[in-house]
Amino acid sequence: MTVLTVRTIVAARSLPLERTPQRLDPLGAQTAWLLVPLLGGLALLYATYSTILHRNQLRDPSLAGVAIAVLAVAVLVAALRTHPGYAPFGRWSHFTVIALAMTAACLFTAAVWGRNERLQDDWGQIAVALLLIAMPLYRPVGEVAGTAIMSALILGGLAAAQHSLAIANDPLVYATVVATPVLALAAGGAGYAWTITGETLRWRQLARDGQARLDGELRQAAARMIAQERMTALNAEAVPFLTDLLQRGTVTDADIARARVVADRLRALSVDAVARTWLSDTLDLALGARAAGATRADDGSGRVHDPDRLECVLTNDQRAIVGALVSTVAHRPGLDPASLTISAANPERPTFLLNARIEEPRADVRRALLPFVSALNSVAMTATMRQSGSDLTVRFVSPPIARLPYSGTRRR
Repeated sequence: MTVLTVRTIVAARSLPLERTPQRLDPLGAQTAWLLVPLLGGLALLYATYSTILHRNQLRDPSLAGVAIAVLAVAVLVAALRTHPGYAPFGRWSHFTVIALAMTAACLFTAAVWGRNERLQDDWGQIAVALLLIAMPLYRPVGEVAGTAIMSALILGGLAAAQHSLAIANDPLVYATVVATPVLALAAGGAGYAWTITGETLRWRQLARDGQARLDGELRQAAARMIAQERMTALNAEAVPFLTDLLQRGTVTDADIARARVVADRLRALSVDAVARTWLSDTLDLALGARAAGATRADDGSGRVHDPDRLECVLTNDQRAIVGALVSTVAHRPGLDPASLTISAANPERPTFLLNARIEEPRADVRRALLPFVSALNSVAMTATMRQSGSDLTVRFVSPPIARLPYSGTRRR
């Protein structure tokens, strides 16, 4: 069996994540998604209202209509790509949204070029700023700042070049009037995201420190629990058997057969204690009493196939999300407990498959599980969910680690 080395596991669990709320707190970022379509809708309403106000200044009304249509496309792309079902929101999606918004703003400027009387009621800079304010939730602050500065320079340059304004002033003043909303709202969104990510990282550090302090105690408690289980097994089977032998003073063929059964039972318990994994324990705890009626083994070890111990590459964040996913599936009322299994394969790129049979409407299952699939996508995994009839499959794949070293092989 291929065994991941400590170096491989550490490298796989140390892959850097972008410093964004979506990456660091994926479930929390999902709750803020509604902000994007709301801001986009507000931008569209203001663009329509502003265009009506400029009806007597429009040099090309059809071009103004095209500008609003392009802005609507930008809002639609932003709303769809930031939706939890399509996480994560990548760099090119960010650039596409802002590029479309900027194109719409430039088209409106062209529609009133030479007849525009005031810059303050133009909608281009406001629409771009409203979309930029939500971007720091999904993209790094530095990237959003660069986009905002570039947008401000372009819109400010166009404002400085206009010569039909009713208020005569220095072109730099015109540029400042237009650039200020873009920079101000982008800075506000960036400041909020920076604070959120900072607090999240600080909380994580505190959690890691606390975990490190408790690690020794937890290990001792686990060792005591295992020892207690072994003692319980001895007291329930081995001790009564040996006591009976001592009292009778003779050994029969039946005693030999019973001794073999007791030995096999104790050996199986010991092997199970060694072979159990985090995935097995997670599945066992999630199913709880429901596992009693299953046709498989009562514990999670019979439902988890991970011979290469690929679960070791999962980070703490990924484990938390996987645990929540398993628990949610296990508590679905239509679940057949015997059908819930997890398998892991492909050491070069660890791939995990969660399979279950759930007799529920597809929409209900997707609504319950989609947030966790999205959260896995936000923490450097590639997760998908497929449901055919009552058969559910959730697939989540870790980043490739083929370039990292492995140990040799060993026999089990």
